[in-house]
Amino acid sequence: MKNIIFSVYALLFSLTISAQIKNTGFEQLGTNDHNLPADWGVMNKKGYLINLDSAQKYTGNYSVKVFGTDSLSRDFQGISQSISFLTDKIKRVGLSVNIRTEDVKGYVAIWCQIWDSKQNKMVGFENIVSQQPRITGSADWKKYTLNLTLGKEVDRLVFGSYLAGSGTAYFDDFSIADHKLSDSPPSDSVKNYIDAFTTVIKKNSIYRDSLDWLQIDSDIAELSKGMKRIDEAPVLAGYVLGKLRKAGDNHSFIQPKAVAQAYAKTNTIAAKVSSELIAGNIGYLSIPAFGSTDQKTMDDFANDIQQRIQTLETAQKIDGWIVDLRRNGGGNMYPMIAGLGPLTGEGILGYFVYGTGNHKKYIQWSYQSKKGKNGSMLGVTLNDPYKLKNTSAPVAVLIGPATGSSGEMTAMSFIGKPGAKLFGQLSSGHTTANQSFPLSDGSMFLLAVSATADRNKKEFKGKIHPDELIAMDSSSDKTLSAAQAWINEAILLKNK
Repeated sequence: MKNIIFSVYALLFSLTISAQIKNTGFEQLGTNDHNLPADWGVMNKKGYLINLDSAQKYTGNYSVKVFGTDSLSRDFQGISQSISFLTDKIKRVGLSVNIRTEDVKGYVAIWCQIWDSKQNKMVGFENIVSQQPRITGSADWKKYTLNLTLGKEVDRLVFGSYLAGSGTAYFDDFSIADHKLSDSPPSDSVKNYIDAFTTVIKKNSIYRDSLDWLQIDSDIAELSKGMKRIDEAPVLAGYVLGKLRKAGDNHSFIQPKAVAQAYAKTNTIAAKVSSELIAGNIGYLSIPAFGSTDQKTMDDFANDIQQRIQTLETAQKIDGWIVDLRRNGGGNMYPMIAGLGPLTGEGILGYFVYGTGNHKKYIQWSYQSKKGKNGSMLGVTLNDPYKLKNTSAPVAVLIGPATGSSGEMTAMSFIGKPGAKLFGQLSSGHTTANQSFPLSDGSMFLLAVSATADRNKKEFKGKIHPDELIAMDSSSDKTLSAAQAWINEAILLKNK
């Protein structure tokens, strides 16, 4: 959420919450661009159009209209604003906006970052896709509310709404208001949900000892008052996740029920593996994120990568390889690594690291080229594992800020391998390992339970630094060019 217009100003507690948002109904036009609303941040994205619209509006004269043309887009277009927020006690609030949709093939969402500016840290994040079914298709104006839990440390909210994918979305009349808490106890279903959620963290989180559990349990007891339906409980989980983020956990998250169900059946990522020959002698592979735990889907993904490697090497002489992970935001690491096994080489590729100091425990992940059920040692069945002819061919791995989570683990699997080198920019920094825990509402809790390390037991607790740092350039792909130059230099040295 870059280039957001920040509108931070001092507030007295006597002011109503709704007064904090500027230009709530988009009636004030932008000074430099009358087609956009004043006081709202807009970052133009390829494949989208955004402007004020007078034909469709909920109230007043204008709404904000977002039109998208690509149903497979992983990008989004929307509006955002930053406001000061001060409170003398923990509270639940609702951030609302009226939305109209027309033939939306992707989805529409409301989001909010919760900030503690004193520590310059985001201590919470909520997206409506984790609180209710996705907003999609066509529907007339309807008010949607994103539920937030805000503690005394909060002093700023950065929020907005967006369209991801094709179709048209209209937004009008933002508001934010308190939820009045009841004195009645929560229902058993709500209590059981949050008790199970916190128990998982207390037993498994690598940040569990950094949390003030007495305060958290007290806050949950207060916030849960009056909650009767289990669909209200994720607000409590979001509050605890905020405490985890403040402790340093930027990786744990809740996977909504619909996404968790799809994840168990099919690949939830639309992007596909691609491969090509570059400069007549370099094999290029682009490996996107992979989102599934379905066995056949995993096997197909890994076998597709291996088949592409085999096709490239048997059709021509390959002197080097480029593995592009710059658009790999994560998911399930095992099919990615199993597919790239011919290039990573066999044996130990990395470790999950549990505990600290003298109590550290290393659990390896490794690859072997063996046909049959789990012959890969990664939970993936390979039909006919391929072995490289030119095992000394250099491998350049491309990473960047969009390389995250399992994409980082995949990159990590090459670190320490002779003849492999990383190029690009720093990765996203989600190098802890998540474990899945089912929740009673059908959603899935992905919790950071261990650190990670490369094959030489070098640990990663943040971003991966490439061996060769390349400045980003929108006019040319300098990272790809640097990788090609390094491979060509390695070939010349080898042939001397």
